[in-house]
Amino acid sequence: MARKLDKLDIIEEKVKSAEEEMKGLKQSLEYAYAEIDDLKRQQELSKICDEETKKRIKSLENENTALHDSIVDLKARSMRDNLVFYNISEQEKEDTTAIIHSLLEEKFEVRDAAYMIKIDRSHRIGRKVQTNAKPRPIVVKFNYFQDREYIRKNARKLKGTRIGVSEQFPEEIERVRKALYPEYKKAKAEKKRARMVRDKLIIEGVVFNLT
Repeated sequence: MARKLDKLDIIEEKVKSAEEEMKGLKQSLEYAYAEIDDLKRQQELSKICDEETKKRIKSLENENTALHDSIVDLKARSMRDNLVFYNISEQEKEDTTAIIHSLLEEKFEVRDAAYMIKIDRSHRIGRKVQTNAKPRPIVVKFNYFQDREYIRKNARKLKGTRIGVSEQFPEEIERVRKALYPEYKKAKAEKKRARMVRDKLIIEGVVFNLT
């Protein structure tokens, strides 16, 4: 009888030990599940943060592009009344405004140009390097846009001379115009209606896409 009781005690101890072990395993499993859930939450939060970061970066890029475009537009507006004259002989201590007025009288047949065409300011572009170098362009800011347009539209009167006239644009727009120019020439050679407006090429009433 005593042996049976001893065996029962041993079995009871083993059951109790197994229960304790099971309890420990259960706690470990619950902890593992909790840790997995926590990692999943962290991953979700990280994913949300990544998405928000990407959105913020995209928003900043768009803002930066818009700001850049605004600056270019402001530059272009500040040059609205300007024309650039090329290949006009350069002299020491010259008066570029007087040179332009003289050109307007001789080639554009504007009488008393100094009185009729008001010029706010004019100067050579760039730094002079050599005395025998190609003359630097002269940029001219006219007082009235109408005068500027009259000269631009009558630039054909300079045909037969080395002198050229063009609108002035910011560097960013000039780069685009330079890339578009071959297409402009091609369209003209094909007898198509083509014109350049700032950084746009319009052929037969349709804006040409460079890309």
